[in-house]
Amino acid sequence: MTLLTYESLDESTLTPMLKQYLAEKVKWPDCLLFFRMGDFFELFFDDAVTASRELELTLTKRDAGAAGKAPMCGVPHHAANQYIHRLIQRGYKVAVCDQVEDPAEAKGLVRREVIRIVTPGTVIDPDALLPTANTYIAAVYQEGLRFGLAACDLSAGHFETTTIPTENGQLRLKDELSRLSPKELIVNDTFIESGWFTSFLNEHDMTLTIMSDAFSDEQVRAAPLLAGKAIAPWSKASAALLHYIEKTQLTLPAHIKAIAPYELHTFMLLDQAARLNLELIETIRERNRKGSLLSVLDCTKTSMGSRLLRRWVLQPLIDPRDIVSRQNMVARFKAHFVLRKTLRDTLNGLFDIERLCGRIALGRITPRDLAALADVLLCLPEIIRQLRDLGDAEFARLADQITPLDDFAAWLKSALVDDPPVTVGAEPLIREGFDPEVDQLRDAWQNGKQWLMDMEQDEREKTGIKNLKVGYNRVFGYYFEVSKGNIPLVPETYIRKQTLANAERYFTEALKKLEETVLGAEIKVTEKERDWFGRMKDTTSLHLLDIRKTAEALATLDVLLALAEIAETAGYVRPEILDDRTIVIAGGRHPVVERMQKTADFVPNDVILDQKDNRVMLITGPNMAGKSTYMRQVALIVLMAQIGSFVPADSARIGIVDRIFTRVGASDDVASGQSTFMVEMTEVANICRQATEKSLVILDEVGRGTSTFDGLAIAWAVIEYVSDPNILGCRTLFATHYHELTELEGVLQGLVNYHVAVTETDGEIVFLHRIHPGGTDDSYGIDVAKLAGVPASIVNRAREILIQLERDNKGRKMKIRKHARPMDGQMDLFSGAESVRRADRLLAELADLDIDNMRPLDALTMLAELHRRASDKRPAGFLNVADEDLHNEQN
Repeated sequence: MTLLTYESLDESTLTPMLKQYLAEKVKWPDCLLFFRMGDFFELFFDDAVTASRELELTLTKRDAGAAGKAPMCGVPHHAANQYIHRLIQRGYKVAVCDQVEDPAEAKGLVRREVIRIVTPGTVIDPDALLPTANTYIAAVYQEGLRFGLAACDLSAGHFETTTIPTENGQLRLKDELSRLSPKELIVNDTFIESGWFTSFLNEHDMTLTIMSDAFSDEQVRAAPLLAGKAIAPWSKASAALLHYIEKTQLTLPAHIKAIAPYELHTFMLLDQAARLNLELIETIRERNRKGSLLSVLDCTKTSMGSRLLRRWVLQPLIDPRDIVSRQNMVARFKAHFVLRKTLRDTLNGLFDIERLCGRIALGRITPRDLAALADVLLCLPEIIRQLRDLGDAEFARLADQITPLDDFAAWLKSALVDDPPVTVGAEPLIREGFDPEVDQLRDAWQNGKQWLMDMEQDEREKTGIKNLKVGYNRVFGYYFEVSKGNIPLVPETYIRKQTLANAERYFTEALKKLEETVLGAEIKVTEKERDWFGRMKDTTSLHLLDIRKTAEALATLDVLLALAEIAETAGYVRPEILDDRTIVIAGGRHPVVERMQKTADFVPNDVILDQKDNRVMLITGPNMAGKSTYMRQVALIVLMAQIGSFVPADSARIGIVDRIFTRVGASDDVASGQSTFMVEMTEVANICRQATEKSLVILDEVGRGTSTFDGLAIAWAVIEYVSDPNILGCRTLFATHYHELTELEGVLQGLVNYHVAVTETDGEIVFLHRIHPGGTDDSYGIDVAKLAGVPASIVNRAREILIQLERDNKGRKMKIRKHARPMDGQMDLFSGAESVRRADRLLAELADLDIDNMRPLDALTMLAELHRRASDKRPAGFLNVADEDLHNEQN
């Protein structure tokens, strides 16, 4: 017979069960349908073919009626979650269709309904989630050059949203999505049709869903959480995401009670390149957490704290007041060793009640979850007391966010056994003495089991059948099982119940009576415990918002204690936070290299950057000497300071940095068809387009991916651009092997030469890893090759060639001073710095537009916006329309 697919089905010829299956399947066409049949979840037709391939299951077939046979595969119901998680990891969505009535009481087909939808972005089961990172689902709404972004971690209930500014909007959206790393992305048609995002999606593991209708004005008006909010990109993205969550979860979870709008300019901007190059959360090569900044800072005691610290690292603050507030609390904990240790011991291994909120809201908690919640709640009064004893307003506010729920915790503790089961009925759930009726029923059940054992022994002695045994199954109940060879010894009072290949099963009136007593008590105990568990779930739901608020406070406390601990153990100091453009660090150290370096002490270095005479550090010196480490070190110290952490230095004064940009190393981007040099130039272009005078820019070996003179020219021009206070004038560390550029000192205002110290001993070079003022003309490239183990014959030949090249080029060294552009600030209206930058941005955005796939209305909208910005005489960035609208819409 033919194996059927969805396309070949004639529903009228199907069996009733498969008709029921199809009735549910058509409601969830983009999901694999797990269909409960007894002890298994089965999949049919195309879903079965897909699941058998992805899960390596045996593909069988089932009679589908007159039309043929339906492909089928299945998994045991008790192991379904692990199979669902494997499918989710591969980007599939799963609809779970369960039996919603007792098969024993069903008249005809057992009633079945889809009870939950699991998608890559809506997973809440702890076994499928990374404990130390949030799992987001996001929605993006595109309207011309404007974007609305909303993101939610369903397991914890975090919901945040923003409107992306129109200027560099595509880049900023990519940066935000890169920070969030959503597992699932909901978009509208315009977003897909624009086509510009394809390469980004290919590089990131995101399941894409197109739902244009969900982004409508009507959805905004219909969403209770958006009541009274203006129709805007951020509210449309939020409405679509709320709609999708409600659709997949079959309700809007109660722990999502508020939407948190934010504006991008309230946090330090870190683009994808900066996060990767600075190795904030994972290393560049292995993509491992170990070796990242987060791995050094994260000595938190809870999963909640670890996730919050990760968010802090990816979103540093820029308001000095907020930074100093965090510093104050870190400093107090650092100064109180005993209190810090006591609190950290209390938090150690504390249950993840933040993610428990998602399971409470969706009715997915287990008895074991409730017992763990009770343990957490019972710790809270002492935590609150210790915070209040500090006598500080900031700690008092933190304590106020913690609700102990003493009576509720005591009630849970008195009701549940010490180690409750995961499911009701598997093992005892209610503590002895809590409910007298449960105690009586359990006593009858447990004594009944002993009675059965006694009866088994008595019957063996009466009949002489030594291997007679009492057994049980759900269909036949209790029985005596006798092997074939002993059947002649069976008494006449035994009544045959079932025949097996090698045995017969019997019952007696006495066994039947005992069965009624034992099973009746067992069923009643389970029913009573299930009733109590239902009451516990309902009561817990009433406290949901208090639990979530408490979880947020505990996470914050955990992070502050961790930062205090690392400050104390690693010898970090409190940086002074300034509202200017100064960065002065004495004895700075790289936090990760220092931690991982085991052979010698880390060599500290100083840095001085300001807004006038020391704006650009031009650093020369050989490879392996430590230039890149030094520059990353400066960026990491700044970032640590702006999350409220102490820093690895003898002292530090940090003027607020609004953005950190890095151009460090490069490799081919095969997926996008970009060469090493193209990747490098794209990063440089992004920096020049987005950096401001308050930014910190790290540039390492700009221009090295092309010919010598092309590379030198590009490096030279980039230095002029970033150093010129009339154009950008931001704080910059620029490492280069183009030693000709050292002649720019004294020509370009604020540019100062530095080099990495090297000494020679017995013809061998020794790297001192110290940054000294002044430039150098020697790269020691051949010496580095020798250290790397290049064969001696090659090294010696290279020295001969170098001598000849230097002789041939004597007197031909380019005179940079002769060609450098002076910075006298005398620019007319058309060559002015802001006009140059505005023109650069507009041209870049025009080049990014995919006009072939643009709808007429979108083209007109974009043209109007570009015309407005091109004719605007105000300084670029003076007032961004998107930011202004977002501010007005949210207030």
